[in-house]
Amino acid sequence: MKRKVGLFLFAVMLLVTLGATLVVSLVMYRLVSARQAQDIAGIEMSLSERFEVFEDMLRSQHHIVKTHMERVLPQIAAEVTAMPAGPASLTRQQMEAFTKKYGVEHIYFIDRGHRVFQTDLQADMNLQFPESDFTRFLDTVFDKGQVMSAGIDMSSQTGKLQTYSYFGPRDTDYIVETSIELRPSIERGDFPWMGNYFFDEMFKDAVANNQYLKDVDIFLVTPAATWSLLDVGEKLAPDIVERVTREGRVELPGSDDVLTIYSKHANQDDPEEDPVANKLIIRKVSYDVGLAREAVEQVLFSSLTVLLLLLPLVYIVASRLLQRQLLDPLFKLRIQARAIAEGDLEQSIADTGRRDEIGHLASSFASMRDAVRRTIADLRETNASIERFVPKPFLTIMGKPSIVSVQLGDNRRRDMTVLFSDIRNFTGLSERMTPDENFSFINSYLERMGPVIRAHNGFIDKYIGDAIMALFEVADDAVRAGLAMLDALDGFNKERAAAGLPAIGIGVGLNSGSLMLGTIGERDRMDGTVISDAVNLAARIESLTKTYKVSLLISQNTYNQLSAPRAFSIRPIDIVVVKGKTEAVAIYEVYDRNPIAEREAKEFTRDLLQSGVEALARGDRVAARQLFKRSLALLPGDPAATNLLECCGEAD
Repeated sequence: MKRKVGLFLFAVMLLVTLGATLVVSLVMYRLVSARQAQDIAGIEMSLSERFEVFEDMLRSQHHIVKTHMERVLPQIAAEVTAMPAGPASLTRQQMEAFTKKYGVEHIYFIDRGHRVFQTDLQADMNLQFPESDFTRFLDTVFDKGQVMSAGIDMSSQTGKLQTYSYFGPRDTDYIVETSIELRPSIERGDFPWMGNYFFDEMFKDAVANNQYLKDVDIFLVTPAATWSLLDVGEKLAPDIVERVTREGRVELPGSDDVLTIYSKHANQDDPEEDPVANKLIIRKVSYDVGLAREAVEQVLFSSLTVLLLLLPLVYIVASRLLQRQLLDPLFKLRIQARAIAEGDLEQSIADTGRRDEIGHLASSFASMRDAVRRTIADLRETNASIERFVPKPFLTIMGKPSIVSVQLGDNRRRDMTVLFSDIRNFTGLSERMTPDENFSFINSYLERMGPVIRAHNGFIDKYIGDAIMALFEVADDAVRAGLAMLDALDGFNKERAAAGLPAIGIGVGLNSGSLMLGTIGERDRMDGTVISDAVNLAARIESLTKTYKVSLLISQNTYNQLSAPRAFSIRPIDIVVVKGKTEAVAIYEVYDRNPIAEREAKEFTRDLLQSGVEALARGDRVAARQLFKRSLALLPGDPAATNLLECCGEAD
């Protein structure tokens, strides 16, 4: 045991060492990840700060352009208004001359329908602005006689930063719009280097100063698209813009451990005074977050290398001890337990003589085996005894796993076929026998019939003296069982004849319908039973076999439930009102076991009799009478045709 305890302690130390390695790696991962998160937050803050400086530059240049437009826009409008035909008559050369003369890039004339009806940029000719905040702004410009600015925006065609100005001359139906691209405007100013620095170097140097920073960008959201301020012409996907607008910050993992973060820039300026503050700005930061993973991999690799160097020695020592002292006995017990579980209750148990925990466990297994063996033997005997009184199919229909779970009043409604059979003249037979001979005779008879019923998927509900009541879920099975009972009776009678005893006859009646299966009685004495009008009718039909001198009768209900009625030799024999009933019931004779000649004769008229019964069911007595007469002519003296003809009543 000392060796086993030492091995256990060694295994615990090994697990603790490995666990500590994993914890340290996890802590390191979290620390590096937190440091990277701080670095990313700092980069985002730096982008915002740089953009605010960039805004100051744009704001200054916008003010210069706005001042220039306040001076030249009225001049452009005055010159165009003085023309006899107005702006619509301007030629392309005249429009280009205006742009050069007044120092603007493009000139647009917009009517009250918000349509560009004249411009020097042919791509925008007849451009129609849809209803929006922009068109509502244009409506405030018409006929105002004042230069108004829409601030800085992106060109929907080029994605370049533009500043736009508008002037609505009084007593006119149009607006003059001018646009100037900001970067060339800055480069044409007193400090051209500022344009190159702000657009090309101010943001990109953040990438050069951080080895983990892969890319930065600033996007301006406009109604037409979301354009990059740094990479002209590059757009941001609309779904990303929608998520950033809604959530404020979106992180998108990419390939090679690069995490791209999009976030909104919080502008603190007054939108009414700032030409850029009224626009949504989105920052983009692409950062290599693989450092945390690399740090964990290094720690794990170093630790596992040390463990792997010691692993062979640990494996040799530990495996030998475990195999000999613990694993082999446990494997034996597992094999023996599996054999017991599979039903081998004679399986021997090894190591019961050991004086340690393995020995105690083996002894417990042996005791368990003996107890299970005794219990199973008792249960088998008990279940076999119970099934003699309560059929297992009855419990199945009741939804009970065993007789233990059956309660008084449990019941189920099912559609089934009821079989009744009875021995002919049993009273006369029993009077000539002693009580012992009576029991011997009945048990010998029932011993032949019970297996036949079970072989055809039925179960015996009860014995009523010499009578049998059985239940079937399928009507075809019930008919086959009735015919098989007649076959078994032939064998039984041959044995009686060999013993010098008279042959006996039986009658079998079948009816199908809805019935209730359940338990009746009281707490200390219960019985399973069937309650239904269908049961009573089956008993009445069985009694009619004596009247019609046939062995097997079935009701119309059973006939209708047969999947293939023509698989049997069946014909209607009468329509009667049985004892205790008020409605007429069609009954059918099953004559598969009749002599061949008699069976062939009955087959000759079966279809006529069946058609006649169907005609009666429709209320057509005339057609039924004709069919029964034809049948009687083909088979004179046939009691079935005679009985059915009488059911038609007098001729009309």
